[in-house]
Amino acid sequence: MPFIARNFISERLIPAIAIEKLIGQFVTLKKSGSNYMGCCPFHHEKTPSFCVTPSKQMFYCFGCKEHGNAIDFLMKYKNLGFVEAAEEAAQFAGIEIEYEAGSSPKQFDRFAKYYEIMDRCAHKFSTVLFSSAGKLGLDYFEQKRGLTKDTIIKAGLGYAPEGWHFLQDQVCRSPEEVQMLVELGMLVKHDDGKIFSMYRNRVMIPIYDRKGRVISFGGRSLGDDKPKYMNTKETPIYRKRNELFGLYEVLKDNNNRPPYFVIVEGYMDVISLRQAGCSTAVASLGTATTVEQFKTMFRYAKKIICCYDGDEAGRNAAWHALNTVTPILESDYEMRFVFLPKEHDPDSYVRELGLGSFTNCLDKAMSYPEFLISHLKGNYNLQDPGQFSKYLGEVLNYIKLIPLQTLQTVSLSLLSANSGVDERQLYDMLNNLQLRSNRIYEQKIISNKELNTSEKQDLLKTPMRRLMAFILQQPILVSSQYDRLALDHLSRLCVILKVKGASELEYLLKQIKQCPDITTARLVERFRNTEREKYINLLVNAPLGLNLPDGSELDQIARLELFARLIAMVLIEPLKSRARQLSLYSQQISPEEYKEMTIIQKELNQIESLSLKY
Repeated sequence: MPFIARNFISERLIPAIAIEKLIGQFVTLKKSGSNYMGCCPFHHEKTPSFCVTPSKQMFYCFGCKEHGNAIDFLMKYKNLGFVEAAEEAAQFAGIEIEYEAGSSPKQFDRFAKYYEIMDRCAHKFSTVLFSSAGKLGLDYFEQKRGLTKDTIIKAGLGYAPEGWHFLQDQVCRSPEEVQMLVELGMLVKHDDGKIFSMYRNRVMIPIYDRKGRVISFGGRSLGDDKPKYMNTKETPIYRKRNELFGLYEVLKDNNNRPPYFVIVEGYMDVISLRQAGCSTAVASLGTATTVEQFKTMFRYAKKIICCYDGDEAGRNAAWHALNTVTPILESDYEMRFVFLPKEHDPDSYVRELGLGSFTNCLDKAMSYPEFLISHLKGNYNLQDPGQFSKYLGEVLNYIKLIPLQTLQTVSLSLLSANSGVDERQLYDMLNNLQLRSNRIYEQKIISNKELNTSEKQDLLKTPMRRLMAFILQQPILVSSQYDRLALDHLSRLCVILKVKGASELEYLLKQIKQCPDITTARLVERFRNTEREKYINLLVNAPLGLNLPDGSELDQIARLELFARLIAMVLIEPLKSRARQLSLYSQQISPEEYKEMTIIQKELNQIESLSLKY
C-alpha cells in the first residue's frame, strides 16, 4: 500500500476539512451552541449524544465513547483503512494526496490490479462450478452440504478443475499477470522455473475483505489430496491474523452494527448459518482467533459468542479464545461461550435442528466467569484437599489477570458459590497472591490492556495531566497566550524541576509554537500509531468542565482563569519542595543555592500574581 506523508495529514488535510460538513453527509446534525449534535451512527440511540466540535475538528459520542477526527470517522463509518479514508477525505476537501518518497499511486495501482485479478479468478471458478466440468463441486455443495443455488451464488463459491495450468490459460492475459498470481499464492513456482495452479480438483471458497474485495481463497479437496482444506498463503493483500471470514457479509447485512458476533470454526459453518438466517457468524481463517480479530469484532459489536464443538478440541479452542481476549477486555465488552453436542458442528446442527434451536443454544451461552471456572474445574478431583487447593490457586491466578475489577468480582462470587469458600476469604487470597510464575504474562497484559474504569477516573489526578488535557483541548487559546504566559519558561522550569510529564508538555508546546493555528485534531493526528496515542486520546476527551449545558464553551476569560490555575498547580508544589530542600541546609547554603532560593521565591510570587490576575 502507498504511504501518505504524515505532515500532509496534520498540516494540509485536517485543516482543509469542515468536519461538520463531512459528517453531515452521513449524520443529521443540529447546531447546539458552538457544536453540532446528532444521533450517533455507531450505536443505537434515540436521544442525540453525538457531538461534532468544528473548533477542535473532532467528534465525540457521550454514549459509546467513539471519537476522533474526520479520517477516524470515515474509517469507522465506512470500514475503510487509514490510507483509503485519507484519500476519501482529501477528495472531499478537493486537494491532492501527498505520498511519502518511494510510495506512489503506482504502487496503489498494483494493489488495485491484485484485487481485479483475484476477482477474475473468483468469477472463473464460479463459472466452472455451473458447467459440466464442475458437476462434482456443485454436487458437493448442493447434496452434501445442502446449499441452495442462491446461497452458492451469493457466497461466490466455485470449483477449480483438474489441470496444472488452468489459471494461466483462463485468467492470465500477460506474463506480468502470471507473476502477480504467483505473488498472490494462486500459482506456485518451482525451483526449476515451472509454474502450476495451486488449487486443483477443489471447491473454492472466496475470502472477502471488509470492502467486499476478494483477497484470498480456501479450497476443499474432493478427492484424496491432502490437506483437506488448503488456504492461500499470506500475500500483499491478505494477512490471515487480521481478517475474518464472513465479516463483510455480517457488516453489510447489519448496517455495520451487528448486535453480536458468533465465532465458529469453519467456512461451511458460516455459510450454512447464513443460509439458515443467522447474519452474525464469522470464522477465523485456519487458525485460532487472534487478538487482532477480536479487536476488529469489538469495533462493531460489544458482544461476542464463541460457538465450538462440544469435544475436547472445541473446548481447547474456547480456552485459547478466553486467554487471547482477556488482555483487551473493557467494561462494556461481553464474552460468552457455547458448546454444541459432540456429534454436531454449527453446519450440521442448523441443518438438522433449524435456526430456532441454534438460537436457543446461543441464548444459553456461558458467561466468561462461568466458562473460566467450569473449564478449570474439570482438571481436578475436588474431593482431594490437595487438588482442591491447587484448583483454587489456578482459578485465582486467572482471575488476577482479568483487567476489569467488576469481572473479577463476579468471578470471585461464582467461584465462592461453586467451591463453598467464603467470598471474603477468596478476595483476601486474591489480594495476597504472588503470581511469580505468571509475572511476565501479567506484565504483558498490563502493557496492552485498555485503561479500565477506575483508571479513567484517575486520569486527571495530577496537575500535569490536567494541564496537558487543557492544552490538547484548547490549543488556539494556548497559542494566543503563549508569550504573555511565558510558556517556554514554564516548559524549561518543568524540565529543571523534573516534573513528571515535562517532556510531553515540552513537545505539545513546541507544536503549538511552530503552528499557532493548530487545532485539537491536528495535534492528535501527530500521535497516531505511536505508543502515546491511546493516552493522548483519553486526555482529549477528559472532562475539564469547559462546556456549558447548552453545548457551548465557557467564555475566554473563564478558560484563561482555568489555564492560569493549572499552570500554578503544576509549578507550586515542585517549587515549594525544592525551597524546603534548600532551607534544610540554610546554615551552610552556597551563594549558588542562595541565588536559587531567591529565584524560586520570585517564581512563586509570579505564579501567585498570575493566579490573581486571571
